[in-house]
Amino acid sequence: MQQINRRMFALSVVAGMVLVGCGGEKSTQTPTGTPNSAGTTVGSPPAGGVKVVGVALTSRNHNFFIGMEQGITEELAAQGYKADIQIAEDSAPTQQQQIDTLARKGVNAIIMVPAGAKEAIACVEIANKANIPIFCIDRRVTDPSAKVASTIETDNKAMGEEAAKYGVALLCKRKGLDPNKPEDLQKLTGKVVHLWGKPEASSAQDRAEGIDKVLKQTGLTVLKAFGNFSAKTSQEEMAPLLTANPNIELIVCHNDDNAIGAYNAILDIKKAREAANDPKRIILIGMDGNQPAIEKIRAGEIEATVSQEPLEMGKETEKQVKKVLDGGQPDKPYIPIRHTLITQKEANEMKGKLWSDQLKSTAK
Repeated sequence: MQQINRRMFALSVVAGMVLVGCGGEKSTQTPTGTPNSAGTTVGSPPAGGVKVVGVALTSRNHNFFIGMEQGITEELAAQGYKADIQIAEDSAPTQQQQIDTLARKGVNAIIMVPAGAKEAIACVEIANKANIPIFCIDRRVTDPSAKVASTIETDNKAMGEEAAKYGVALLCKRKGLDPNKPEDLQKLTGKVVHLWGKPEASSAQDRAEGIDKVLKQTGLTVLKAFGNFSAKTSQEEMAPLLTANPNIELIVCHNDDNAIGAYNAILDIKKAREAANDPKRIILIGMDGNQPAIEKIRAGEIEATVSQEPLEMGKETEKQVKKVLDGGQPDKPYIPIRHTLITQKEANEMKGKLWSDQLKSTAK
């Protein structure tokens, strides 16, 4: 009998190992009871009928996502909910696996930053099949048939447009042209780099559309590079491009990590950053309002960023979740969150008030 019991135990262990190994993706879920970036315990089993909200983030590699997570978890705590936070590390297949896990756990709602605009359709379908309301934050699911309760994000097209407009205005000022006159915009010649984020992300697609809308009105030659929302990748991509094109005058970036990478590439090639009024200085414009970029803007090393409000975005999303869990409907199927152009003037005047100054932790 003891031998039979030992054999059954061994078989159960092997079966468990096989189940864990299925799917081919390394699990990235937050362990049960582990504190998240905002200090809230996540992934704990529901107790006493406490509602659990699954939060599927793409990564914690950017301060923007750290701020978004902080906003979500602070509002969750205020509402008396628990969070089960999953980190996909920018992998759409991993995110799909994690959404499936959340659905099997029976969470009451899901908040998702789609890892891929098209790939996330499968995630929405999983939630729909399980009758779990799913909300998108920061990025959209592009298929109109996807049944998302509400999407809460910044108007990324408008952000791209504002970033490009400010960069073009600085170039016009340098060359004595009026950015408000179409004929002067056509006289604006030279080279500009459109530094993309992740092409599969809806935010990158929308920002690109806004940037292109502005640049097409000028006489500028547009070079394209792909930084994948990464400082390291952007630096690696920009260094050879700058070497091959020493007359580049403007770089418009899809996010601030791209801008930091481009800044580092400029230092790699030029060995120094020219003064702000030097006609040889490459103008750098980022997006998101991340802490490292804000610090560079305050120091006069980067010209500007178009800042989102991830703390506000996270809190607003959780408010919409509560409306649905209380038996109601979200305010709107699409809720835009404000954005702001931050130059050195605003960065200094608003010190302590910017979302990047209010982070409780930062990306490593």
